[in-house]
Amino acid sequence: MTYYLYFCHVKRRNGLIILICMVMGGLFAYYRRPIIVEGLTKQTIYIGSLNAFHIQDWEAYPTAMLIDDDSEYGVYAIRQICDELGIKATFAVIPSRLDSAICNSLKRWQQEGFGIALHGYNHDRWKGWTTEDIIDDITRSEELLAKVGFRKDFEFVVPPHACNTSAIRKAIRLKGYKMVTGANIINPDTTVFQYGRMSFNKDMSPQEMRRIRKLLIKAYRKKSFIIFGTHSSMRGAFSEEKTKAVLQMAKDIGFKFI
Repeated sequence: MTYYLYFCHVKRRNGLIILICMVMGGLFAYYRRPIIVEGLTKQTIYIGSLNAFHIQDWEAYPTAMLIDDDSEYGVYAIRQICDELGIKATFAVIPSRLDSAICNSLKRWQQEGFGIALHGYNHDRWKGWTTEDIIDDITRSEELLAKVGFRKDFEFVVPPHACNTSAIRKAIRLKGYKMVTGANIINPDTTVFQYGRMSFNKDMSPQEMRRIRKLLIKAYRKKSFIIFGTHSSMRGAFSEEKTKAVLQMAKDIGFKFI
């Protein structure tokens, strides 16, 4: 009888400990979840689940970054915006498509502190590719960019067409890079492996701009990491005016651009 009562006591105690841990873990995940810019998708749920339990550095500061995809003639508009705002951008390049003039400009800008990210050798869709094929594609990008004079200090890979599979994640991790996905979210911090990014276009209404401001203020208070995503060479979607306005907004709120 005594053993039975002891067993029940231990079982209740362990159950209480598990319940407390579950509640605390749930509260921590709720606080640490990425800020969703638009509706839930498979990517936002997946990345949010992974990143919610990542331990943020106590010295973290609200940080922002601009990644411009494809790096065609729109890069000059991005450079002008950066110069006007006093910030830097990272250009996700497609090595096989680099025009010689743009290539020379980007090499010079890299020396000035602008970033270069990898974006697929030919911008082929990686969905369905094996890990080995993706590693080969990334390696080809590295080799060609090094051959034409870029520094090999790349940090990020932006999978073409916003693909996100286990093979892609494994390949990028094995190559030692960080991954920027198509999930439209604001990240908990700067130290995780996978990041979502916040996209915007020229059709944003004044109401949407006010909503973005609220999101940025919330992200600032949570010391979050925002990656702004643009496609400056897609003239049908890109707006210099709206891009500059959003970036200026983030800077005025207090985000540190990297």
